[in-house]
Amino acid sequence: MYKFLTEETNITLRQGLEKFYKENMGYLSHNKKEVSSEAKAFFYSHDVAHVLFGCDISLFGEGAVKIWTIFGTTLGFWNHIKGYKEANAFELSKSFGSTHLVKNIFKFLWFIPVLIIRAKRMYKPWPWSEFEFYLDTPISEIRKEFNIQVLS
Repeated sequence: MYKFLTEETNITLRQGLEKFYKENMGYLSHNKKEVSSEAKAFFYSHDVAHVLFGCDISLFGEGAVKIWTIFGTTLGFWNHIKGYKEANAFELSKSFGSTHLVKNIFKFLWFIPVLIIRAKRMYKPWPWSEFEFYLDTPISEIRKEFNIQVLS
């Protein structure tokens, strides 16, 4: 599976996030108690981006959400790098086997320009950390408001 909630959906962002957590709980290392509050906040925004931009947690999905985050949110490149380092967000990558890597890396490389173009066509950048206003808004409405065209 390379996508998450890519169909037009009337569930809210909050409901989509709950579904994301339910389906991926065993893979999300940032739910551990020893993770700092800053790292938890970073991951929360990152997880919302997964839901909003329709990305799963495969290598392809993780790469896609990074491109969306850099080019389609208020976080930007350097804050993205800084946040990942501070949150030690590279742990999930250790779980990808060589077959998964080969299967996903070329597809991801092929789609980088497509993702950048779609992010640049957004009407406005997604607010990385100030999105609470949108939690009870249907995902389809948010995507229309921002002109988010997820990969399907």
